[in-house]
Amino acid sequence: MTGIWLVGAAALAAPKVGAVVEPSDVVEQYRLHAVERAISGPAAELLCKSAAEDLQVCATVLTERGWRYATHADATVVAPTVKLSHQSRAGFQQKTVAEIGTYWTRELDDGLEGLIVIEPSVLTALAKVPVVVAWPVPGVVIAWVPGNPSLDRILSIGIAKMVAESNHPISAKGYRYANDEWRVWGEAKASIPD
Repeated sequence: MTGIWLVGAAALAAPKVGAVVEPSDVVEQYRLHAVERAISGPAAELLCKSAAEDLQVCATVLTERGWRYATHADATVVAPTVKLSHQSRAGFQQKTVAEIGTYWTRELDDGLEGLIVIEPSVLTALAKVPVVVAWPVPGVVIAWVPGNPSLDRILSIGIAKMVAESNHPISAKGYRYANDEWRVWGEAKASIPD
């Protein structure tokens, strides 16, 4: 009976694991941050993998107080254990640009926005057709159906502005999931000529 209880306790002790999206240099930046704080070894190495051309998806450990990056010191972190709910639109809120079109945002900074990279099927709940997705700054995801020049332009300018004003920009690019991989769809610009 004791052995069974210990196995059960170990399973309960395993952390909830999510994911965030970060720029491609995040692993090196974290390594430098760790050196400044005298952290070395596996704890100084983020647990990340390439997500797209210039993005990394990094594991997160979810706690009662929020989330933190998972490192190679987190031996039990091997894959996400949390799923985004398809029924709840994965935390996205629909927004409308009057007389132009709709788009969706997710602004939860809950350590889960990277799960969209891992589970792109959650995007189907939004528009029922392929969408473009942008991760301009931490905790923010923007998605829309491309092809409406006015909406594409407005979102491009907004995304570029978010990236330019952030002290931790992720990417000014929009990505699309096709043929089992994420690819760059385009890059947001602060102003687009007519």
